[in-house]
Amino acid sequence: MNEMNTSAATQVFVTHRPRLLGIAYRMLGSWAEAEDLVQDAFLRWHRTAREHIESPLAFLVTITTRLSLDRLRELKREREHCVVMDEPEATCADPSPSPEARRIQAQDVSIAFDAVMERLGTDERAAFLLREIFDYDYAEIARLVGKAEPACRQLIHRARNRVRESNPRFTLTPDSRVRVMQKFQAAMTTGSHPHVMALLAEPVEYVEAAGAASARCHKMAA
Repeated sequence: MNEMNTSAATQVFVTHRPRLLGIAYRMLGSWAEAEDLVQDAFLRWHRTAREHIESPLAFLVTITTRLSLDRLRELKREREHCVVMDEPEATCADPSPSPEARRIQAQDVSIAFDAVMERLGTDERAAFLLREIFDYDYAEIARLVGKAEPACRQLIHRARNRVRESNPRFTLTPDSRVRVMQKFQAAMTTGSHPHVMALLAEPVEYVEAAGAASARCHKMAA
């Protein structure tokens, strides 16, 4: 898409704002938190070079999801350090979303997940998901993908750029997309290591975006 001026970029964001608010609310469980977070997403959207972004919605959903995950981690740390001195009966509120809310959120972020699946190769995809979605540290990512930590950092850096590319490199077969999305939703819902590993181990069948004649099957991780 061509580079948007500030007015057009604002209009694009306003169009998608209700959906972004819904994602943030379902993840955080608070409208006030969701509104603050979407405002942060708005500022990041305006600071981004948008000329290479083919799907603004996918990009904005990705930003909102990542910011929400970051905020959930902050809230978890705050709860762990919450000590109530004057009211022994009081407890820190738990803003963690319910399993149903996580399931709905996972459906929303399928747009962003499609962008990942259509643009990243096997190792890039695994490293990107582990770092950007499931918050694994670089040392653990290196162990899981079988590469040195500096190489993993490069993989993730390259993956971030490729997710924003205009043209997809791959097209998943419908059956493969359903299977992978089911594994993705399970991993998002539980956050458990076994479910994340099941996602990465799921074979992915696709045809190249350029129109290869036969489907190719790869696992998500090396």
